[in-house]
Amino acid sequence: MEAIVATLDFEKHQLIEVFKDWRTEDDKDSDSSEDYPYHYLLKGTSSDLLIWVSLNNNELFVEFLYDATDLALEQTVIALNKTLRAEFGAKKTPTFKVLIYESKQFDTEDVKSEFLQVNIEDHYNDDFEEVNAIIEASLGVERSGLILLHGAPGTGKTSYIKHLLAKFHENSFIFVQNEFVKDLLNPDFISFLLKNRNAILVIEDAEKVITSRENVNENSVASTILQLTDGLFSDYLNIKIICTFNTNIDRVDKALLRKGRLIANYEFRPLSAEKSDRLLMALGHSSKDEDMSLADIFNYEDKDFEVAGSKRRIGF
Repeated sequence: MEAIVATLDFEKHQLIEVFKDWRTEDDKDSDSSEDYPYHYLLKGTSSDLLIWVSLNNNELFVEFLYDATDLALEQTVIALNKTLRAEFGAKKTPTFKVLIYESKQFDTEDVKSEFLQVNIEDHYNDDFEEVNAIIEASLGVERSGLILLHGAPGTGKTSYIKHLLAKFHENSFIFVQNEFVKDLLNPDFISFLLKNRNAILVIEDAEKVITSRENVNENSVASTILQLTDGLFSDYLNIKIICTFNTNIDRVDKALLRKGRLIANYEFRPLSAEKSDRLLMALGHSSKDEDMSLADIFNYEDKDFEVAGSKRRIGF
């Protein structure tokens, strides 16, 4: 807050403080040096300019109110905004959407991620390169379909999705949390999808979604996925669904594996011994000459916790 106010340069822009709102601790023995103003109202003495600076929920806002007929003043405001953005603005990062439900309707909330570019050749087994090419090609066209990514924990499924998010950050990725999976059956959800055509739904830990319908009724989430990826709505919505899971592919509803609906199906396995050794040595470790998961490779120096009496590692 102090840095922002200093950047505004009171003398240059002939500003004065009109109002301050302080945040203080109420305890008797509180350290007064920790008190700080979290609202400022500044006023220009030689122009019709007000600047409102506020710090709320760890986010800082600067708002300018000025006489829009004064074009010189407007250019000053624009220059100030650019200065603040260059100095304090966050770095641009990929943004994905998280499905939420509020005010009796579905919506999304933006969440910033990181630019994670994995090296497909070095970080995954050789048979994944062709599958990756198919997946990436599908994300560039308007086509509905299903992508199934499965395998043991720690083999790189989530890292791969982050890679796709970074590479295709202009696409609309919507993460469906587990507690919302059952809501895919809600008619209101179809209304939501109609407003989000060409979106990519990501469902992690999707065991409950894609397992065989023999154990559930026809009004299951799996049935909804079938309709979204190859039903009457599919050609219009162009919704892609990425499901990650740890269960065996044999438990997956066979209808989901049908050609035309399925874009890709891949099982992530531990990295081959040759590639594991190459990656270990690139990270400054000694080779082990054994297949290893990416989690074990990149956390090689972390302590290995074991369940007493079983010698089994607590998983990633």
